[in-house]
Amino acid sequence: MKKLLLFFLALGTLNTYAQDLPQPSPKSTVEQRVGLTDFTVEYSRPAKRDREIFGALVPYGKLWRTGANKATSIEFNTAVVFNGEEVPAGKYSIFTVPRENEWVLILNSNTELWGNDGYEESKDVFRASMPAKEYPKQENFTIGFNSIDEGEGSLEISWDGTGISVPFTVDVVEKAKSNITEALKSAKPEDQWRVHRNAATYYLRSLNDAETAKGFIEGSVKLNPDSWYSHYVHGEVLYALGDNKGAVKAAKTALKKGEAAAKEAGQEFGYASMLEEAMTKWKK
Repeated sequence: MKKLLLFFLALGTLNTYAQDLPQPSPKSTVEQRVGLTDFTVEYSRPAKRDREIFGALVPYGKLWRTGANKATSIEFNTAVVFNGEEVPAGKYSIFTVPRENEWVLILNSNTELWGNDGYEESKDVFRASMPAKEYPKQENFTIGFNSIDEGEGSLEISWDGTGISVPFTVDVVEKAKSNITEALKSAKPEDQWRVHRNAATYYLRSLNDAETAKGFIEGSVKLNPDSWYSHYVHGEVLYALGDNKGAVKAAKTALKKGEAAAKEAGQEFGYASMLEEAMTKWKK
């Protein structure tokens, strides 16, 4: 009985002092915002170590955990269209089937797998084949994002000079419009002018919708007539609508407001030349 007690005491001591040691395939986390969608990828990064990777360590035509240790996962907070197919917001494990000229990319709803153990094809939410492409040689397996624009990008999976680039898009426009609507409802009265100006800027510069932008920027100027930048945006909107005279007038007001605010603060107004250039352009 005494020996058994000593055994459990020793076991408890071992469990208490867990060791933190370096791992051959260290964990990595990649976070990326594309448009208004936040991506998080968690994976482990095995090293080549002079081994032949694809076709040997990673056999062609067989399911691969796409990394090491626990299954690689990807999470995103809005729906994402991968390679033309929409995947709902959520967290998924990433698997691949590498072949010499193409890979099959798989997103699976079970994110608690260790490697391939327990993988069930019935839980796949996305599966698509895409051509393999050449990458610069790298020692460690790598996942990242590239070709990022306002509503699109590519998920890059590569190792030892080969991999795949997975194009995707996100619906940034409807999300942005929804955010504007929510901000107009929830912003404090003293902040409403800024919400209106931000909305005007988005509609003008991202959606090329000067008519809608005009309503927002006029509301902003009315709520806060002392913001020089709001008057400048007002000028941009009027110029886009073909009202050159009104645009120049708005720019002059912006210059006057900006210089007055800078003088009161004991500073020089640093945007005078920008406004002068805008007026010269808008007069034509």
